[in-house]
Amino acid sequence: MEILLIGQGPLPVELSEKHSAPGFRAWYFGRALAEAGHKVRLVSLGSNSIQAPRLIADNLTLHALPEAMITTENYLEKMLADSMPQAVVGSGVRASYLASLYLPSSLPLWADLFGSPMAEAQAKAAVYCDDSVIEPFLRFERAVLERADAFSAVSVAQQHAIEGELGHCGRLTAATYGYRFVWSLPASTDFTVLPHDRNMLRGKIVPENAFVALWSGGYNTWTDIDTLFAGLDHAMSQYPDLHFVSTGGTLPPHDVATYPRFCQLVETSAYCQRYHLLGWQPFETLHNFYLEANLGIILDKWSYEAVLGSRTRLVDWLKYGLPAIATRGAELVTELENAGAVFTFPHGASERLGDLLGELAKTPLALKVAGEQGQHFVYEHYHYQVTTAPLLEWAANPRKAPDSGNSADSRLDLEKKLAELESQLEAKNAHISTIEQWAHEMETRLKGLEASPLRRWWSKVRSKFS
Repeated sequence: MEILLIGQGPLPVELSEKHSAPGFRAWYFGRALAEAGHKVRLVSLGSNSIQAPRLIADNLTLHALPEAMITTENYLEKMLADSMPQAVVGSGVRASYLASLYLPSSLPLWADLFGSPMAEAQAKAAVYCDDSVIEPFLRFERAVLERADAFSAVSVAQQHAIEGELGHCGRLTAATYGYRFVWSLPASTDFTVLPHDRNMLRGKIVPENAFVALWSGGYNTWTDIDTLFAGLDHAMSQYPDLHFVSTGGTLPPHDVATYPRFCQLVETSAYCQRYHLLGWQPFETLHNFYLEANLGIILDKWSYEAVLGSRTRLVDWLKYGLPAIATRGAELVTELENAGAVFTFPHGASERLGDLLGELAKTPLALKVAGEQGQHFVYEHYHYQVTTAPLLEWAANPRKAPDSGNSADSRLDLEKKLAELESQLEAKNAHISTIEQWAHEMETRLKGLEASPLRRWWSKVRSKFS
């Protein structure tokens, strides 16, 4: 079976400063489908320029290109001229939206809504105090809901939410009675565990005996940076060996506000020298941070994004035996807490976060046990060949939904024009955000230089002769 898979890049096999959960999602989908014997063309959106197709695994060919190649150059139609796939899989709402607009409706389409678009839109609106940002999310999801033949979610809660949305779109009818539209495909990983091949932290950035709490990944609109900062400062006031290390940062163009505000909070701390905000790190070195840290930390504000979504970085950490602290709410967090792999605390409870950090710093055996239990649980339940089973079953016999052909397509031309304008605007915003991030990082480095011992020494010398 030949399958066209469209996902949001960059993939782990692509060179990039930033790798995020959507890229891993598409990568695991592609691997699972290819290993099942399908011939897969994986279109990775997000590259700055179109790259020549290349074979990245048996039966798996990568096509990396800018989104504008789809919205302005009709790249997907040109691909279909070379070979006609029997089915299409969209990994993520934006990829599924583009597949809905630019591929023939006769092709069976599986749309993976990796997290709730509307819940994410609400979180973004709250950060920017602007409800107008919700409208594009609404259009994207509605177009996909009206077009796709099968859907996947990242949690059972989101699965049920999509089923309700399908009813609201008029697709739960006599024709579709007894037809299953939606499955839950949780966060995934593989069995690749790289060895510790480079010292990144201990003896270089933090003392050898430091207790390291690690953040890795983006600071999204739902991240509770106020509780994170207050909890860390509370713990640092009592435990001088505690250091916070962050690899990651802004997520342009989606969120360019949360991480810079966290950096501003850190600058006000009496313990700012024990906050190490390293920014985005090369993917090939990240596992060394996991292996050198004592635990990971991730927390969010209570929102429907958390209830319906997931926290995929927990799976990445636990694959390397790194336990974590997390806020309760997401389905994945509950499962890992029940497995004894994650330590939780209530939303907004900064003092409890600080106390928990201190308690764990004094009980290394508890962390070791949690890491081992979590690693075993992740291998058993979250390997991509396990999580993608419903997708593989569908791909073996892809089919149109019983009500296919009934959805209205009067908005199709308008949606295509909007998609073209939005892809151009997002590319410009991403470029601007990259420049702003570079400027902020340079400002931080200059401040660090001003505070360095050499700088202070030179200031004293200069003052004697002035």
